[in-house]
Amino acid sequence: MYDVLIVGGGPAGSTCARFLAARGAKVAIVDRAEFPRVKLCAGWLSPPIWDVLELSPKSYPRGLWEWRKAHVHYRGVDHAIPCHGYFIRRYEFDDFLLAQSGAERIQAQVKTIERVDGVWHVGDLRARVVVGAGGTHCPVARVLAPERPRRALGAQELELPCDPGEVARTRLGADGEPELVLFDDLGGYGWNVPKTDWLNVGCGTLDANAVRDAWRSTHAHVATHLPDAANAELAHVKGHSYYLFEPAHLAGAARDSALLVGDALGLAHPVTGEGILPAVVSARVAAEAIADGAPESYPARLRAHPVIADYVRVHTLVERGRKMRRGVVQRRGSRLGRVLIARTFAWMFSGARLPAPRLFDAVLGRRS
Repeated sequence: MYDVLIVGGGPAGSTCARFLAARGAKVAIVDRAEFPRVKLCAGWLSPPIWDVLELSPKSYPRGLWEWRKAHVHYRGVDHAIPCHGYFIRRYEFDDFLLAQSGAERIQAQVKTIERVDGVWHVGDLRARVVVGAGGTHCPVARVLAPERPRRALGAQELELPCDPGEVARTRLGADGEPELVLFDDLGGYGWNVPKTDWLNVGCGTLDANAVRDAWRSTHAHVATHLPDAANAELAHVKGHSYYLFEPAHLAGAARDSALLVGDALGLAHPVTGEGILPAVVSARVAAEAIADGAPESYPARLRAHPVIADYVRVHTLVERGRKMRRGVVQRRGSRLGRVLIARTFAWMFSGARLPAPRLFDAVLGRRS
């Protein structure tokens, strides 16, 4: 019998466990994988993540690539745009966070989840509270079945080792600086991220059915300046899917002392798809709600968090932009429009907070 069982040992699950264990809870993390394990993800971190984790970049002992410029290709033009962020390898990052969690680790595949007399039964394990942190196909999410207004996006990517000399010769900028290929219809983007002796190359599209064509377009663009060995390996690119943030997801964040965090709820940034920051934000908020004896308060607390409140604002802007799509298409044909779109995308990619949120609320007609 545990105070809390967490299904999924990625950044969301390990962060939730760490903050619960610090408050004296008996916690176990259940994951079928043996860590460290390969995880499909470009591995970019928005700078606010360090405050959420109560860590500093200097305290992270594995590979860390800080970047201060993004190279955005949009409608035939390359833009080198100052912005800031970090890249990690999920193989290392997830293992590090899990080791710091303070939770009991149980390697097992979760086959059954049910609630009996106020207690959650996860296989042979029991707890008063269960947290779903198992990503898009989390078994706890299947039980809670949160509303999904839109289909999941599609992604194709691969992270592969390369000769560091070849990586240095073929990258567009400094080590760690991302090359981003923003698609003409703004329906997604591709990327090439150099990490010293590793490359992460991939793409994502809002329409999962379009991801194969988008991958061919992305690979054709970056292949001209990738090492030959990398291009050969990229024939074996792999796919996955996940949900972008929708305000409707928040209503399904908790029920009957079961909570969903990270991709299990669908919290990735509504434009860039960055998912690690909202994963750890939601995990910490969930842990604090549980530790305070009020797991039912988690959805309201999550909605009030500054990062998630920004996502609501961005989502509102995106939805209003869809309604004005024709005008946007016309304006983005101008040189100024293309530059503005590229710079706005790079700024969002860096994970920067929205300036003057109250002004945004006033313009959007929203209550703070």
